[in-house]
Parts: sequence; structure tokens; C-alpha cells
Amino acid sequence: MDKNDKLRRNSHRISRRRFIEGSLAVLAGTGLAGYKGLFASDVPSRYKELRIREYHTLGRTGFKVSDIGFGSGELTEPALLEAVLDAGINYIDTAENYRRGRVERTIGTAIKNRSRKAIFITTKLVLRKNETKKDVLDRAYKCLERLQTEYIDCLMIHKPSTVEQTKHDGFHAAIRELKAAGKVRFCGLSNHGSQWQEEPETMEKVLLAAAEDGRFDVMLFVYNFLQREMGERILTACKEKNIGATLMKTNPVLNYLETQEMIERAEKEGRQPSEYLKRLIPRLKERADKAEAFKKKYNLANYEEVRDAAVKFVLSHPDVHSACLTIKNYSDLEAYVSLSGTKFDSVERKRLSAYKEIFGDFYCRHACGICESKCPHRVPVNTVMRYNHYFKSQGREKTAVLKYASLETNRADFCMDCAGYCEKACPYGVPVQSLLVLAHQTLTLA
Repeated sequence: MDKNDKLRRNSHRISRRRFIEGSLAVLAGTGLAGYKGLFASDVPSRYKELRIREYHTLGRTGFKVSDIGFGSGELTEPALLEAVLDAGINYIDTAENYRRGRVERTIGTAIKNRSRKAIFITTKLVLRKNETKKDVLDRAYKCLERLQTEYIDCLMIHKPSTVEQTKHDGFHAAIRELKAAGKVRFCGLSNHGSQWQEEPETMEKVLLAAAEDGRFDVMLFVYNFLQREMGERILTACKEKNIGATLMKTNPVLNYLETQEMIERAEKEGRQPSEYLKRLIPRLKERADKAEAFKKKYNLANYEEVRDAAVKFVLSHPDVHSACLTIKNYSDLEAYVSLSGTKFDSVERKRLSAYKEIFGDFYCRHACGICESKCPHRVPVNTVMRYNHYFKSQGREKTAVLKYASLETNRADFCMDCAGYCEKACPYGVPVQSLLVLAHQTLTLA
């Protein structure tokens, strides 16, 4: 691609991003952007009776955390967090860049009149290579100010994509000073796979090296019933080193039948999908037929039952301390808190096994990154599919679209004319190229 082509692409992206941002602002104002929360006086009485039933010791921190944790990425209303805390959830995960600091401020408002010792708060910093100890200290103190708290329980490096980034001198020097001042109690890191900001390394490589490093007390990473191998090895390392193990992306379930319906609708309207998308139709139809039998055999009425089984799967692991779930409203709160302390039974095990058999090869494994090094266009496969997961599975449509629009790397429109190197490299048989193209259409509101 020559320089002029790249300039045209970038110009198109910028103008489209502005259009998307403007459109989503209108949608958010009319309540159509996926936010369904009820707040304050609208809390039904049954929600006030919800209680966490199980707590685990978070590794060497010694803190007893709720088995269900709160992922705060979409939090905008203090009343929702107050209900979360009333239910007994005491592990709160946030980051300085969640809604540009607004989430930290919301948390600060909600915990103002609470016992601080009863809550474990983690916040995260995305580190730049040349940042000094002073830079990190300045950012940490701004987090403290927004959170309106005297200390942060765990300050994390946010999504380091290489082992080298976990050794950041400025961060570790700042952590030592913050601990000495009583402003930070523990050190941690989160990771959900490669970012393509540098030559990518797998989640497993980064976190196993961090465990050996010895300076990290808590880790937040991907583990679910379809993405198990890396997570199992990381959980083993955390247990051996007495590191707190918290999870994200615990629910890999998507409604893949939507893909079939979208393709068939396009054909009916006379818009012929590309060849690589048309190749998906027979595979999806075959799975749709299997899914019907699957629903009858396991009494699977809806998506929520598979989601609940997926959460119970990770909670059943003896080395998992807390699963950080995105709770957007009181319905989510009720659904997830009701799973606390429950057992993963044989029927649910069969349910997830059947789901894996039918749809497993349509799940682009979070934090995998195996295929990325084969992409000649350096498309960040892991990141694109993660944003698609935010949109499709977590109901975080606005966040997903804006994050995708702001990608500084090549996006998945490059996949449309590609020879499919990613698919050839995938050990799980995932139709990666087709899923990337579909994700591009979703995330650009095409």
C-alpha cells in the first residue's frame, strides 16, 4: 500500500470515528446504547436481600475476597456500586483510564461512607516505556485523589504485552516508595494477551515470568471453559508462589446464530456477502441443527443458562480467588451474586461440553495470540476479537466501538483481501479471518 492509500484510509477512519462518537452520544442520551441499569430508589426489594456466600484468601495479601468480584469498566452510577457492596462483593477492579478517570471518581463517591478496611480496591496503570518513578507516582496520587481514599490495596501494571514491560524500573521504584508511605499495599498486573504495540508475547509467557519475578502479589487474567490451557498453568504458578489469582473473560459464550442470520438477511436483501463469509453458512447451519437437539437434551432455554454454567465452572476451580464480572445493572447483580458459593454440577458440565463441541471452534481464544505473528498486516487479532466480545457478550457496545475506532494499528478491514494466514496458523480450527471481518462490520456499525 502506498503512502497516499494510507493517508486516505486514516482520513476515512478519523471522519468515521467522529461520526460514530457523535451517533453514540445521541444513543446514550436516549438510552439505546446498551445501558439498562436501574438506580437509586428503583432498587427492587429482592435485590436488597442478595448476599455473597463464599470468600477466599487472596494469596499472600491475606485479604478475604468475595468469590464474585466487580469489574467496574462501565460504572457510572454510585448507587449501583452501593448495591454491589451491600450484597457483600468486596473486590473492586478498576483502572485510571476507565472512562478517563470517571469510574474511579464514581467508586470514590460510593465508598465514602463505608469501612475502607472491608473493601479491596485494585486500580491499573498502562505504562509507557520512558516513564520515570516521578511520572508513576504522579499518576498513582491522582488515582488516590479520584478514589477519595488514603490507600490503594493493589496497584497494577495494566495489560503489559511483553515480559520486559513487567520489569518497568519506574513502576517498581514508585511501588517501593508508595508502600513505604502507606499509599499502596500490594503490587499486581493484569493481562489479556498481546497488543501488537511491540512484538507480542503470550499471556502465559508474560505471567509465568512475572510469577518468577517475585514482586507481584495479585494477577488478573483470562480463564474460561474454552480457554483453559494457559490459565491452568498460570493458576498453578500462582498457587506455588502464593499469588492472588483473579479472573476476567470468564464467559466466552456468544450467540453465533446471529452470524448466520446476518448473512442470510444480506443475501435476501441482494447484498451478496464475500466468499470467505459465505463459507461460514454451511458450518453455521450444521451447528444450528445440533443446537436445537442440544437445547432439548439439556433443557437449555437461553443464553443466560450457559453463561451461568460458565461462571460456575471457573468458581469451581480451587485455585481461583475471585472472578471479576462486568455488572452493568441490578439484573446482572442478581444473576451473578446468586451464583456465589454454588456448585458446578454434572448437568452443567455436560452442557458446557456440548456447547464446546458445537461452537468451540468459533471462539477466538482470548489472550491466545498464536496466530498474530503470522499476519503480514500486523492486525491485532487478539485485541479486535476482545473488542468484539465487549460488544457481543458483555453488552458494552459504546466502549467497544470507540476503542476499535481509536486503534492505532491496522484494523480488520485489511483482512478482507488477505490470504488468511491467521486461519492457517490457528491450532483450534477457528475461522479467524471470517470472524475478524464480521467483527469489523460490527465495530464500525456497518
